[in-house]
Amino acid sequence: MEEIPVSNASELVNVQLKDSGIRQNYNLIIIAIKKADGNMLFNPSFEAVIAPNDTVIAVGEVDNLQKLEWALNPKIGGQ
Repeated sequence: MEEIPVSNASELVNVQLKDSGIRQNYNLIIIAIKKADGNMLFNPSFEAVIAPNDTVIAVGEVDNLQKLEWALNPKIGGQ
């Protein structure tokens, strides 16, 4: 399980989970999204939107979590 911050530079900003490809491309499960104001969305709906400064809490294999980190925060991920 990993908590991954979302950068303004991410291609997934302002994208609904259903359109993000996270499940299909990274084989990960999003268990929560911590919004910038501190509110938590547990078991977020497929219509939940990934916003800048959110933190995505995901479960899956380490390699896949790293790839998602690169997608959500490209400057930290080094891409």
